[in-house]
Amino acid sequence: MAFIEFRDVTFRYSGAPEPVLKGVNVAIDEGEFVGVFGDAKSTFCLCISGAIPHLIAGEMHGDVIVGGIMTRESRVSELARMVGTVLQDPENQLFNLSVEGDVVFALENLCVPREEMEERLVEALELVRMLPYRHHVPTELSGGQKQRVAIASVLVARPKVLVLDEPVRELDPLGGNEVFEVLTRMKEQGTTIIIADNDPERIAPLATKMLLIEQGRVQCFEEPRRFYELVHDNPRLRLPQIVDLYFRVKEPLNLHNRVPLTVEEGVETFGR
Repeated sequence: MAFIEFRDVTFRYSGAPEPVLKGVNVAIDEGEFVGVFGDAKSTFCLCISGAIPHLIAGEMHGDVIVGGIMTRESRVSELARMVGTVLQDPENQLFNLSVEGDVVFALENLCVPREEMEERLVEALELVRMLPYRHHVPTELSGGQKQRVAIASVLVARPKVLVLDEPVRELDPLGGNEVFEVLTRMKEQGTTIIIADNDPERIAPLATKMLLIEQGRVQCFEEPRRFYELVHDNPRLRLPQIVDLYFRVKEPLNLHNRVPLTVEEGVETFGR
């Protein structure tokens, strides 16, 4: 049974003439890493967290089920124990005078005992490699460090699902790399990860599935190599550079290898 399931989901924002999701059906297994692309990727993520339909005005039909819980019938606070959400701008999630203050804030609201709070704090900061900065002021950190602290502030609640909406959009390449190093470790630990982004370069090698939503409908939901075989000629979809090169030379070079997702795989493919 799927861990996250969209059953014929349609959603129209209040005041909008057309729905942004139209009859979406998607099933995601526990432990998967799913990259979401297209014009409704953020809306898709908001449905998983329960912000839609509870916090955002609009008209919703169909059901979203996360870990056996139907989101429309559950409180956002209940869903937050299972689904952690990381926003584009880490500044929107950091408001304390210290890194550890931001990270333990959610635990204080949950009345977690002090001893367990310390254990979870250290666990989360170690995962994102920010434990040496626990007493630092967040405003003094780099963009990548701030986003890693924002991720820790979500991980401290030990959610089963992590949803990230363009988490590296505001970061420089170094900061983006730092965030994806964290996501790689989380994937290895079995966390279910849903990431909405327009840049597939870092996502494709990590993803178990990739989802493209256009004009409100699912256009493709496949593992990365099959995904690019089906949609590489879509003019609105950015391709990883190595994937773009592969399809440009596939016919001239009569290539029949699997689609490369990394430079290393590309070297192997083109070297044969």
